[in-house]
Amino acid sequence: MNRTALAVAFTAVVAAVFAGPLAAQGDARAQLAKMKPKDFPTQPIEYTVVYPAGGGMDVTARLLAKYVEKATGDRIIVNNRTGGAGMIGHSYLATQAKPDGYTVGVLANLVWGDAMLRAQGKWQLSDLEPIAYLNSDPLIWITQTEGAYKGKSLKEIVQTAKDKPSTIRVAVVPGSMWEYLVEQIESSSGAKFLRVPFQGGGAGINALVGGNVDVAQGFYSEFRGHLDAGKVAQVAVAATDRLTSFKDVPTFNEVLGGNEYVWNVIRFVVAPKGVPANRKAYLAAGVKAAMNDPDLINEYRKAGVYFDPKLANSTRVAADLNQYAERERAFYKKTGRLK
Repeated sequence: MNRTALAVAFTAVVAAVFAGPLAAQGDARAQLAKMKPKDFPTQPIEYTVVYPAGGGMDVTARLLAKYVEKATGDRIIVNNRTGGAGMIGHSYLATQAKPDGYTVGVLANLVWGDAMLRAQGKWQLSDLEPIAYLNSDPLIWITQTEGAYKGKSLKEIVQTAKDKPSTIRVAVVPGSMWEYLVEQIESSSGAKFLRVPFQGGGAGINALVGGNVDVAQGFYSEFRGHLDAGKVAQVAVAATDRLTSFKDVPTFNEVLGGNEYVWNVIRFVVAPKGVPANRKAYLAAGVKAAMNDPDLINEYRKAGVYFDPKLANSTRVAADLNQYAERERAFYKKTGRLK
């Protein structure tokens, strides 16, 4: 099967995954019009992103906003509320954003760590209500295609970090999967990396291209341009299986002989607790309509994401996401981060 045929087949499969009641009832715009509250919206809706512009979350939100506007005719503004490696934006959504439907968050499972470990009881996951699932994306290690680690495999990099502790500079986002993956590798191998903190994955990737770190971690959409330009190379992917689009890139589990090196971002949309039910339902329907658009599916496919069937087909998004959150909670307990 050639590349074009594969793309068509992939789009058909994903469209089937996301097919739901809204699509089955006919024209999505007509259905949205029936659901639209009489008094909402009368002003632009803010999609809050808690990480800097240009990163995977920002790309996801801006694509979503474009297609929600197309489906609903509403005006969507994407606002990056950054700081504290996501903590500033998460706190804003949970404690300050008005529950009127005009502010929603385009978030990732990184919020779970903030709520469990860093919120210090000021807010919790129940203060944010998931209303729609978007996509998933595995964390990938990359290196420069020139320099000391040109062509080095994950096994070689880990061995060097073991033989020469704290000499390999790796970009991390503190208190997140970026840091947890490094911790797992160090714990199992005896290696020691020099961790260089950044606000987001995109900033660490830029640092790699600039020669300021030796290894960066991020998502395909964040380093795709550098990969296409031949400036970076993929080392390993933190997924259960190799990615369909990058069959030659091994998983961490393959190389390191484990099953625990699985760190992926799960992206979804939340509303602050207390948004009126009819507004929340309308916001969710707008996202659903956008996610049924083959053009958005193709846009996300190009960004290298995948769609978790369990979450894509869920009729209980909040409850199903909570099951994933509980798995992460188990990791925090195992590592002593959470009592």
